[in-house]
Amino acid sequence: MLTSLISKPRIDMQLKEFIEKFIGINSQIRLWYKSGSFHEMVIHDKIWMEWELIKTDFAWSEVEYVTDILVRGPYTEAINIVIKRK
Repeated sequence: MLTSLISKPRIDMQLKEFIEKFIGINSQIRLWYKSGSFHEMVIHDKIWMEWELIKTDFAWSEVEYVTDILVRGPYTEAINIVIKRK
C-alpha cells in the first residue's frame, strides 16, 4: 500500500486532451517542466486560460502530472501542470 502512495500513475495523454477532459472552463493554468528534483516554469510568469492554451504548440505536449506549487506574485492560484520537455 505504501508504494501506491509514492508512485505516480502515468497519464499518457496530450495536454489538449487532458484539458478538455479534466479542466473546468475558464481555469487558469501554469505549465512546468520537471528539472531534476525541482520544477521550472515553461515561460516565466505566464498564465494561460484553458481555452487559450489548447490553441498553442504546447497543446501537443505530453502531460506528466498535476502538482501544487506555491508561486509569489499575481495569479498565485492556478492549476499547475507538468509537461514533458520536447
